[in-house]
Amino acid sequence: MNAHAPPNAPRYRTLDMPGILAFLSGLPDLAARLGGTRAQWTIREVSDGNLNNVFVVDGPRGGVCVKQSLPHVRVDPSWKMPLDRTFFEASYLRDIHPLVPGLTTRCLHFDPDLFVLVVESLAGHAVYRTALMSGVDWPRVVPDIATFVARATFGTSVLSEPFERVFDRHAVYARNQTLQRITLDLVLDDPYHDHPRNHWDDVRLDDVVGRIRTSPAVRRAVDALRLRFLTCPQALLHGDLHTGSIMATATDTRVIDGEFAIYGPIGFDCGMFVGNLVLRRFADFSPDAGRRCVAEIARFWDTFVAEFTRLWAAAHPTPSATSGPCAFFVPDADGASPGRTAFVRAVFDDMVGYCAMEIIRRIIGYAHTADFDVIPTHDARTERRRAALSFACGLLDAHGTQGDVEAAFGALVREDVKGF
Repeated sequence: MNAHAPPNAPRYRTLDMPGILAFLSGLPDLAARLGGTRAQWTIREVSDGNLNNVFVVDGPRGGVCVKQSLPHVRVDPSWKMPLDRTFFEASYLRDIHPLVPGLTTRCLHFDPDLFVLVVESLAGHAVYRTALMSGVDWPRVVPDIATFVARATFGTSVLSEPFERVFDRHAVYARNQTLQRITLDLVLDDPYHDHPRNHWDDVRLDDVVGRIRTSPAVRRAVDALRLRFLTCPQALLHGDLHTGSIMATATDTRVIDGEFAIYGPIGFDCGMFVGNLVLRRFADFSPDAGRRCVAEIARFWDTFVAEFTRLWAAAHPTPSATSGPCAFFVPDADGASPGRTAFVRAVFDDMVGYCAMEIIRRIIGYAHTADFDVIPTHDARTERRRAALSFACGLLDAHGTQGDVEAAFGALVREDVKGF
């Protein structure tokens, strides 16, 4: 059980590069991990997200990654923030690493006064979004992420553990209210009405934005998904699982940046990831981009379902064993379990809905995605963004009626994006 975050940090100071090196040199285990002497260590800043300072330090023996919370948003110093986000990321890593070894990084150290988190270095990996934009084909990543979500969510739910343990953990992450508020506002609310944080660079998107905001069916779906986000604490979520939160190589996949960790609906993490696959499809001019995207979504969903249901069956293997934390929707004598089927179907519906909301916020909300930036002309970027928004609007308009991946995402194979 992780301790609660301290209410204040009187010893806090923002560390510069020499300060980071001095900090590490005072921790024998980390200094030994780097090897050599402090004078032999090299440090570089790799801050890429919106919130924190991040550095990679290398020594003769190895490397570490150091993240420190700032008292404000890194990209907007006027937006003040509490410091405890690295506390929640450290807690998240400690809670899920035993469930997903090899698919995330280990928490090597957390300083509760400086709000400094030290994890394994992934210097040989690439940000998955950047890799996709460069045209790589790493078929291992999508099923790895599906496995990660299945194991991390099942293992932190009441399907796997006694509710007392789950509720104790939930109580810790329920305090991550600042970042949950950011998700609620920037992802699930702001894009659906006028707000100064929203922005897009072409008035030719105005009509599709208006359609999203005025469709009664879309509004009902958005309201239901927003309410579900706040009132359905099924499992511990990463909370920001996009292609920029994944480091990968052709043979290794690691999920990073868990500071948005909260308890919520399992389909939220699924939808964030799938939404970014769809965004990549609309930014990709390859003739088979749509076919590949649908195949990847199908592989993600099939892998997730197979692993999640395998874990459920393994935790509660026989119809006669009706006690314990996993005694929900016990299979009939013939092995069938309509209750478990309905549970998984609800996760699918959530995935589709949150996928659509991720697409929309990444185009008209506060934090855009870099996928479209490499498109050479403004007109082409507008056409592709418009098509993505129209597709997302369609997902929300029909939300809850799509029974499978083909029904929800099959239209992505269309070659002419103007048809969306």
